[in-house]
Amino acid sequence: MNKNIEFDKEKCIGCFMCRQVCPFNVIEFIEERPALNPGKSCLQCMHCAVVCPAEAISYNGKNPVIDKRNRTLPEDFTESLESHLMSRRSYRHFTNQPVSREILEHALQVACWAPSAKNQHLTKYIIVDKKEVIAQIMETILEFAKDHSDLDIIVKEYEEGNNPVMGNAPTLLLAYSSDSAINPVGDGTLKLYTAELLLQAQGVGSCWAGYLTRLSNRIPKLRKLFDLPEGSSFIGALMLGYPEKLENYEKIPERVKKQEIKWL
Repeated sequence: MNKNIEFDKEKCIGCFMCRQVCPFNVIEFIEERPALNPGKSCLQCMHCAVVCPAEAISYNGKNPVIDKRNRTLPEDFTESLESHLMSRRSYRHFTNQPVSREILEHALQVACWAPSAKNQHLTKYIIVDKKEVIAQIMETILEFAKDHSDLDIIVKEYEEGNNPVMGNAPTLLLAYSSDSAINPVGDGTLKLYTAELLLQAQGVGSCWAGYLTRLSNRIPKLRKLFDLPEGSSFIGALMLGYPEKLENYEKIPERVKKQEIKWL
């Protein structure tokens, strides 16, 4: 893994900043110039490249820093971010318009900057936006649910005109990961939440699909339909779509329960 990181000894000014920010002390200095300790594994977090004032660090032969602008936040950023976080809602009533594939792909790309245990980033995605495939998924779930009493609520709600699994969402987003990942559920949840916040800022409504996540792991026919790799599991799912007018959530409701915090 370490062979992908290189130091330009001509550019390097010997400031030691790369060594100081390296989270696992992979960088050592030999004759006042940086080198990678062959006995340790680089996380490829790029902290070193970001802080290097001389741009002397390359990854796979190129500068890994893609944005060199000063990231000073606008004065009202905290207030705007707080308002957006508090305005996040779960939408269950959508128009028939599928979410643009370009918008979804961009949101998931931005989600790459969400935290990941040991910088593994093993989360992968399946997006369903074809009506016939969504119908096939629901048909498979109902068939399975009718033979399992613990899922009676799904059948009952569906027969009463309410789909508790996926609402009437025109787009479904499922995240999965290798079971060997250090923290697959945590990583996937953070990525989905990051994408969700960006999508809601662009007018795309969402709702976490817990039934869909659990049943996609539990039902063999669904695992086959999704072509889920062996040794992998679904870790989260979102219903996505453009909200119907009735779900106009411009106001922010009170959260009744105050957070319980223990200081030590």
